[in-house]
Amino acid sequence: MTLKQWISPALLFVFFMTTSAQAQLISNDSKEPVDITGDTAEFQDNVAVWTGNVRVVQGEAILTTKRLEAQLSEDGQFETITAIGLVRYSNGKEAITGERAVFNDVARTITITENVIVTQGKQVMSAGKITYWVDTGKILFTPEAGKRIRGLFFTGEQDEQI
Repeated sequence: MTLKQWISPALLFVFFMTTSAQAQLISNDSKEPVDITGDTAEFQDNVAVWTGNVRVVQGEAILTTKRLEAQLSEDGQFETITAIGLVRYSNGKEAITGERAVFNDVARTITITENVIVTQGKQVMSAGKITYWVDTGKILFTPEAGKRIRGLFFTGEQDEQI
């Protein structure tokens, strides 16, 4: 399995909303309803903000964060969607954690920053920042200042020896 195949499903779910087909970046095109809960929700002009124990669920996929902000264009399309504070995504197979995640529709990117950890089974990668280009599938892992990217991968042979 390539790194792109491994991380793409997780990153593609991180940002989605229910009302715009363009904003639905769910890789499996799930027809499941999207359930967003939080302690508060505020809608004004072209901004929607959920705060406090925010939880977004669609099927087996779950995104949790302290704050979720969506900025809409004048025609109702999502320009940016930002998750801030203890961002965690899980779908039962892989998980991504970080402190901030941003979907930018103009740049067509998803960027996750601050102590990013990506896991799939026993495989683990860590970085200061991950940038994912939605249209091309390119993934860039960038280290925090003074640190390096780290990946821990297990082969089938190691599993047999344990």
